[in-house]
Parts: sequence; C-alpha cells; structure tokens
Amino acid sequence: MLGLLSLDRQAQPQSLRRDRRTAVSFLVLFLPCCVSGCYWWKYGKLMRTHVDLLTSMAKKARDVCEDQRPITPALVQEMTYPLQRARDFVRIVRPRYATRHSLRAFTDFLDTYAALVSEADRLRILRHQPVELFARVQALQQQGERVKAILAEEEQVT
Repeated sequence: MLGLLSLDRQAQPQSLRRDRRTAVSFLVLFLPCCVSGCYWWKYGKLMRTHVDLLTSMAKKARDVCEDQRPITPALVQEMTYPLQRARDFVRIVRPRYATRHSLRAFTDFLDTYAALVSEADRLRILRHQPVELFARVQALQQQGERVKAILAEEEQVT
C-alpha cells in the first residue's frame, strides 16, 4: 500500500465529519483575524518606532550640517525612505484608527518631517546656512514627544 493511510469516510459517523468541517471552517475564518489582530495590538509600539527613527534621521541631518559636511543625495534618499514607510503605516491604520488623536498628531509629525527633508534637499542644492533646518529639527523633536504623550494617554484610557 502506497501513500498515507486514509480514513474510510463511510465508517465515520455523520456527526464526526460535520464536527471536522466545522472546526476547519472555524480555523479558516478565525486564523486571519488572529494574525491581523496582532498588528492592531502593536499600533502604539509601531508608531513610537516610526517617531524614534524619523527623529534620529533628522538629528543625523543636523549633525551633518553642524560638522559642515555637505548633504549628499544619498542622505536625502536615506531620509526619504523611512518617511515612505511611516506614510504606509498611516495608510494601513487609518481605516481603524481615524478618530484617534495620536494618528492626527502623527500625520502632522510626518508633514513636519517631510518639510525637513525638503529643506535638507534645498540645502544640498543651494549650500545655504542650515538655520532653518536646525529649527525644523527642534520642532520635529517637540512634535515627536507630543505624539508619544498622546499615545500614552490613549493607552491609559483603553
């Protein structure tokens, strides 16, 4: 006899076959909910990670300017990539968390970061003094702390 042993369907009681079908149907429907639910449980952690990463990228640009090194196209691209990922995060969570204050504050934070990236790119081309960039980094840090504070408040409530 080759292959796996198969159960004789006719030898099984009707209720046992129905129970197996019910269990399989339950798993097929319930498993995707569990997997996607894990993502929703990490909303705050993922948002904090994005805030920390973007803040550190802004500080890196500030440090480059403070050391009077030129901003390179590679640095601007390096700053742009995490912004794209953070915007993807917002796009994914918006349907479920559209009313959250933290999401609105995070979106404002991303807009500030995008302006900072534009300023870095402008400085790369024109080679002006980075006074505006320093101010934008400071504003971004304050907004990042505000986003984290709002997240903490929301987590206390829920």
